[in-house]
Amino acid sequence: MRNFNKKKIGIIILLIVAILAVGYKMVLAPTLYNKYMEEGNSCLTQKQYEQAIEAFDKAIKVKSKDTAARIQKSKAYVGKNEFQSAVEILEDAQNLDRKNEELLLEIIDIAVTIDGGTAYDFLDIFVQEVGEANLSTNIRNLLNSASESPKPAQMDISEGKYLSSICVKLNKDRMNIGHSYYYTINGDTPDQNSQKYMGNICISNTTTIKIIGYNKDGQSTEVVTLNYTIDQAILDEIKNNIEASKKLISETKTGTDVGSIPEKNKKELQSILDKAETFVNSESIKYDAACDINKEIENAIKQFKDNIVKPVDKSELKSYIDKAENLYNNSTEGSKTGQYKSGSKSNLKKYIDEANKVYSEKASTQEEVDSQVSKLKNAIDVFNQNKIKQTSSVEQKILGKYIVFNNDDAGLGICKFTKNELKCGYMASEGIDGRILSRRESGNTVYYTTPDGEITVQLLDNNTVNFGQTRCKLLNAYQLIGIVYDRWPDMANYDYLRYFGVSQSEIDYFYSH
Repeated sequence: MRNFNKKKIGIIILLIVAILAVGYKMVLAPTLYNKYMEEGNSCLTQKQYEQAIEAFDKAIKVKSKDTAARIQKSKAYVGKNEFQSAVEILEDAQNLDRKNEELLLEIIDIAVTIDGGTAYDFLDIFVQEVGEANLSTNIRNLLNSASESPKPAQMDISEGKYLSSICVKLNKDRMNIGHSYYYTINGDTPDQNSQKYMGNICISNTTTIKIIGYNKDGQSTEVVTLNYTIDQAILDEIKNNIEASKKLISETKTGTDVGSIPEKNKKELQSILDKAETFVNSESIKYDAACDINKEIENAIKQFKDNIVKPVDKSELKSYIDKAENLYNNSTEGSKTGQYKSGSKSNLKKYIDEANKVYSEKASTQEEVDSQVSKLKNAIDVFNQNKIKQTSSVEQKILGKYIVFNNDDAGLGICKFTKNELKCGYMASEGIDGRILSRRESGNTVYYTTPDGEITVQLLDNNTVNFGQTRCKLLNAYQLIGIVYDRWPDMANYDYLRYFGVSQSEIDYFYSH
């Protein structure tokens, strides 16, 4: 008796397990596929589509007349680009309930994305089953739309250059029930004897697609020509640059030692690297976008290499520091000949201190050192110009000075007094030939003989002269640059002022003060 009860209990347990298994299979497929559908078809991987198909197969085996499972399975086949399998499943679903209008509309919604003619075949089966007299307004409108003029093909991916194989599809709003499209890729003009469009056109090489559409009455669209170029060379460049970036990042330490890189610069390259890797793994990569990302990662690599700490040559900077300090330590400010104008030493000391800071800083770059050399050289030049020189004759008092002898609509007339010539002329115009052929001095006046005639300069006081018949102020270089800048800022530079003997260091000093 106990053995009999044990057998009964065992049988009951097996039945419960079987019932649970059947229930699990019935629930599993829709739950699994619905989970995928919540993310959208475009988010599913090929493996997920395969899992969904397998799950719905199990559901159909459990419930053989389940049209909903078949509809979902056909969608999974479309996602895998297996359009003939999708159509076969839809046929199977319709055969289970040929007069079901709601089922028909679901089938057509899927079939029309594959081919409008195929979608019409499902509609035709329904019409034959229920009779034209019994058609709803919705179905009758669908039937009539098959005779509407077809729309010229428009693909979801525009023509252009791409870096890898692509599959292009007709935009759904261009598809209509009963309308079919035919295409060629060999240059021939397509017609109804050409390859029929079924869901997509896959392209792995440079291809010209010619595509035409027909409705059920044979009315056709114009032929649309689309050119797709597949060029993987730029993609290979991006991949090589990705590998080069990875190598740089892994082999370069962060820090301030020679051969290392600041952490900020390493993070910048890593950011561009992540962006490039995401890009090459995306679908339908446009050529122009690839060129942009390739240029971006190339620039990032260059910047990374430029920012690697390199050995710095500070010998020239040290030489100028020593020269400037010697000048500073052996000079005196005052008003006597050989002394320096008030404030000259403090200005020079400021540049010496800046140079010493760069020289002693371990992390200074070569660019920073070279820049400081240039600044210190200019500071020394300016300091030397502030040395008070001995004056005696009228000419000695005006040598090296400038005058502005004209400043009106006619232009800006400038002259500089030098030992060998008078550098005279108008801004941006040809000057006179001011070579000094001879000179004589009488009282407070100097008479210069030049190839262009005699020029008279009369010293009125230490700051003023009569230049010919014009009273002019004697100016130093900085005052002259200021006058030019006030009138024509874009001419207050070396290109325009070098004719009058203005040096680059004087211009730099003007702008720095």
